[in-house]
Amino acid sequence: PLAHWLYVVAAPFATVTDGTTWPAVTAGWSSGTSELGTLFVDPDTSAALTAVWGPSAGAHVVEDDFIGTVWAARPSWIIVPFENLRPEWKVVRLDGRSPLTHDFVSDGYPLALPMTVRGDQAAVDAFLGHWAGPSANRDPARLTRVAMSGVTALVRATAAQMEQRGILWPGEEVAAVLQSADVAHISNEVSFAADCPYPDAYGDTTFCSRDPYFELIKHLGIDVIELTGNHLNDYGREPLSRTIDMYEAAGMKWFGGGRNLADATQPAIFEHNGNRIAFVGCNPVGPANDWALADAAGSRPCGDDMMAQIAQLRSEGYIVIATLQYNEHYVYYAPPDQRAAFSALAAAGASIVSGSQAHHAQGFAFEGDTFIHYGPGNLFFDQMDMMGTRQTFVDTYVLYDGRPIGVELWTGLIENWARPRLMTPEERAELLQTVFQASGW
Repeated sequence: PLAHWLYVVAAPFATVTDGTTWPAVTAGWSSGTSELGTLFVDPDTSAALTAVWGPSAGAHVVEDDFIGTVWAARPSWIIVPFENLRPEWKVVRLDGRSPLTHDFVSDGYPLALPMTVRGDQAAVDAFLGHWAGPSANRDPARLTRVAMSGVTALVRATAAQMEQRGILWPGEEVAAVLQSADVAHISNEVSFAADCPYPDAYGDTTFCSRDPYFELIKHLGIDVIELTGNHLNDYGREPLSRTIDMYEAAGMKWFGGGRNLADATQPAIFEHNGNRIAFVGCNPVGPANDWALADAAGSRPCGDDMMAQIAQLRSEGYIVIATLQYNEHYVYYAPPDQRAAFSALAAAGASIVSGSQAHHAQGFAFEGDTFIHYGPGNLFFDQMDMMGTRQTFVDTYVLYDGRPIGVELWTGLIENWARPRLMTPEERAELLQTVFQASGW
């Protein structure tokens, strides 16, 4: 064949179902519906699939406003070529396989379609002899996976559990999604202090972490640490400088805070498989002693300089991931003030905006070509008093050829004040339905 062209089963991002089967897809092509809902395709895909499978009796062919039409018709699904993926679409695993993962192999994948040339044999041979186009529309060497998480605070009851059960215990179930990412992020809100006392499970909100707890962060394969947290300087500014030294010695990058104001404003830069990524973040709420000074460690205060920096990085070809340590809202929806603040980062040119303040899981939004998650929730923290502070997301952003093409959501539930475990299918469905509704979907 001339090439193998990969097609993908997908659905609007606000879809709970994670997987389907090949018999369901073929039956859906024949009838126009499946357990995922109504099938839609664009004209090019319709022509390609008709050539291979024969005409569909019920698939809806949409020429204009494809995203809007399919979203408005939920429950709905699509078959789309890999290169047309974007975050508005959720890739639905086909018989357990997803082309968004590094271990995906197209051999035997029923939607890897051979593209052939027909006609006079001499003309075909001449055409193939001069063909310099692509042999596939998915190149694994262009794929990058970035895992983003919410609040980490290895203190109080969380720390007490680590002392009792083992330093690595909180990460047992979430480790795989972080370790398998090409770039893994946490927002560690607490500095390591040399004189940090043994944890009091019922202590106050003046926080520090003991040095041995750093082994958990290293074990999780974390590549970049966000420093926008409100508690970084609870034990003074020196522990934060010392903590950054520990990160640097471990080969980790940091952003959103630093040893001084100049350091705090520097983006964390990564380049992987041709994807250039820049992390920036700031803390708009303080407290004042948490903010970096010209000669003292702290978090980055928010200002117009970060908006200009986002625009500049975008113009230089970076995928900008912007985070905000906003006011904490213990609700699933984002109030108007939070939406406005996150929209400003999107307007500045960020491709991804994530709310690192959220102790409570929150919803999502799309603005232009920006994906917004108002709050992934607590990753490691001891707030067990309400369901929303126990529910947590790890968002894996899939980047390809210089842009985000998808978002995978790992959903966990914190138990024993410290350890997020993978949700059951029922718990996951309930959380997704709740946050999608809170997102206005």
